[in-house]
Amino acid sequence: MIKPVSAQNQPWAIARTVVITQSQIVARFANRQDAEDHLRFLRRTIPNGGFEIMFEPPDDVKEDLNI
Repeated sequence: MIKPVSAQNQPWAIARTVVITQSQIVARFANRQDAEDHLRFLRRTIPNGGFEIMFEPPDDVKEDLNI
């Protein structure tokens, strides 16, 4: 069964910092290794891009943590 793409099943994201207080999600991944591989590619192709990996827990975990 194919699951739809969402933050629920792809909690690892690469964000590009627009300004200090804002960021834009560029891509989402199911595991950290895939995110790190893609981040290396982005940093080689766009050296001054300001990309970072971030983890977004699923909504049910956020509710448990009161985030």
